[in-house]
Amino acid sequence: MTIFTTAALRRLHRVTIPSHSRFFSSPPPPPQPRHRRPLATFAAVAVASLVAGTLGAIYPPAPISILFPRVAPGPPADPDSPESKAYTLSLEEKLQTLPELRKLREREDAKDWYEIRPYQNFPEERRVNNLTAGALRGPGKLALLPLILVKKDESESIVFLHLGRGLCGHDGIIHGGLLATLLDETLARTVCVLD
Repeated sequence: MTIFTTAALRRLHRVTIPSHSRFFSSPPPPPQPRHRRPLATFAAVAVASLVAGTLGAIYPPAPISILFPRVAPGPPADPDSPESKAYTLSLEEKLQTLPELRKLREREDAKDWYEIRPYQNFPEERRVNNLTAGALRGPGKLALLPLILVKKDESESIVFLHLGRGLCGHDGIIHGGLLATLLDETLARTVCVLD
């Protein structure tokens, strides 16, 4: 049996019934319906998402453009079509008017250099089994034959290449494996000549 003292009973009375005033005060207000708050939050998030998505589609940030590139304009055209030939001719005209190429041709030691166009007289039966001279040739790829300026003593060479959009690993970024292949072929030419 538990024995309570008067002081303990008073403390117990205060804990269980805080005061008599709660019986005489006004009742607490009824709780507000909570369904309005989630609906307003959902509407705000939906509007913000719509605005952000629209702005992101119109002005995509650079990392997003790299991860999710826009669709390419289509497969490369047939290299023998009139449009492809006109495109290649316009690229050749631009190549011949490059300021850097003009400077090299007008240097004082220009007579010590010569120009070559690799694969220009490459036989067709060998071209079909060659990566850079055959499979990767055409508009949107390697549309032009490389233009190489070579010092007559074969100690130095400068290569001009046009790389089309069809050779990208990511939109606007040429595939690293292709760059390595082009470096390999260019340096192999120099090594073979010097060897």
